[in-house]
Amino acid sequence: MSGNYAMPPRDLKQKFRRSSRIARIPPPCYRHIMKNMFTGMILVSVLLLVSGCASKPTWARYELCFGLSADSGHTRISNEQWLAFRDAEIAPRFPDGFTVCSGDGFWRNGSKTYGEASKILIVIALDTEDTGKKLDAIATAFARRFIQESVLEVKSPVSVDFHRYP
Repeated sequence: MSGNYAMPPRDLKQKFRRSSRIARIPPPCYRHIMKNMFTGMILVSVLLLVSGCASKPTWARYELCFGLSADSGHTRISNEQWLAFRDAEIAPRFPDGFTVCSGDGFWRNGSKTYGEASKILIVIALDTEDTGKKLDAIATAFARRFIQESVLEVKSPVSVDFHRYP
């Protein structure tokens, strides 16, 4: 080799190797580390579950659309018949409140558009299985009583806040 490059003496290499052996630290106890990691994972899981349980309840806006033509359009459901149905089927199931709006419903069958007067039930309630069962019972009762093919149900998630005034 040329230049000012010089190889370190052989004994210096051996001394370097020996010093690196002295600096070794015994391996940690892996069982202890794994136990702490497992405990940490359980703690995080419990915290996530508890925070999920403490969250706000989920609310939904439900709408049922009732056509006011009975018997496949041959007869019209009168206002008195609707009120009797409302009082017997809807009010007992939702005593905390509901809204009913009047509307005009339209649909197409082939190339022809049909329309009929309708009532739209709006219920804001907790999104639970019980609420769904109550709405199914109302729709089924309406379809049976007035010989309907279907009742449209719309469900939308909503954010609810009650403003109370003195």
